[in-house]
Amino acid sequence: MLNLLSHHGCVNLQLTSQMDPNQASAVLLSGGGFGDIWKGQLLNGTKVAIKAWRASLIERCDYKMLKRATREIYYWSKMRHENVHELMGVISFKGQSLGMVSEWMENGNLHEYLRKNPNADRLELSVQIASGLAYVHNCNMVHGDIKALNVLVSPDGVAKLTDFGLSTMSESSIAFSATTTSQAGSVRWMAPELLLEESPKSKPSDVYALGMIILETFTGSLPYQECRRDFSVGRLVENGILPARPTAHFKNNGRGNQIWSVLVGCWDKQPSSRPPARQVVERLVSIPTSND
Repeated sequence: MLNLLSHHGCVNLQLTSQMDPNQASAVLLSGGGFGDIWKGQLLNGTKVAIKAWRASLIERCDYKMLKRATREIYYWSKMRHENVHELMGVISFKGQSLGMVSEWMENGNLHEYLRKNPNADRLELSVQIASGLAYVHNCNMVHGDIKALNVLVSPDGVAKLTDFGLSTMSESSIAFSATTTSQAGSVRWMAPELLLEESPKSKPSDVYALGMIILETFTGSLPYQECRRDFSVGRLVENGILPARPTAHFKNNGRGNQIWSVLVGCWDKQPSSRPPARQVVERLVSIPTSND
């Protein structure tokens, strides 16, 4: 796969010269069946995140899938937007792995950030996430795995979409472990057509997931939080049952009704009836920050 990425220009030779590829001081944060997540640094001391894919396991993946993931990672490496996590490049890591190097986000993912910052502006975070997705879609890309675990927060509190291309790899049934295993899986964010019809991931299915992550952002809880098992969520989706409106977070007033209306639109059963991400941004921006 390193050869494929090198062919697409993802192997950053300048980056390679800026860091020790052996990363002797790197700290292992978590490990999964497909690879490990490390905290490393450049030679100048700048902290970076390294997602190391084990070469032996990559070889077991279908070539067509690898090529598709490579293409998505290539496009991610070219993206420049304040709400998209920057992929700095790909290196050969510790001589036996492929390492994806990106900005280090001290605040962690969206769930972790909200736990530490309960008074964060959740509407603004939602606007930022939607803006990142609108940019991705404008680049003619589909993210494919939008959820709070795949949104990181910068030191100044800016939300950034991450992990493009990894949803493709996860289709092979081996993937990186999450930083918290209780949130593994993506059923709660999957549009009905993905769950019930095995349709390909699309911009409308991303928008469905966007509605779910906005719900997460306001509540701090998983979608369908009353369901302990993903199987139960699948049954609700199959029967067309949307998440219950948590009135503590979406009050029955002008502001609460406007936000909830945006979410319900994102969850329309017909993919073609869901608004484009840019329209979600426009609607969220038009909502007052308070109901005064």
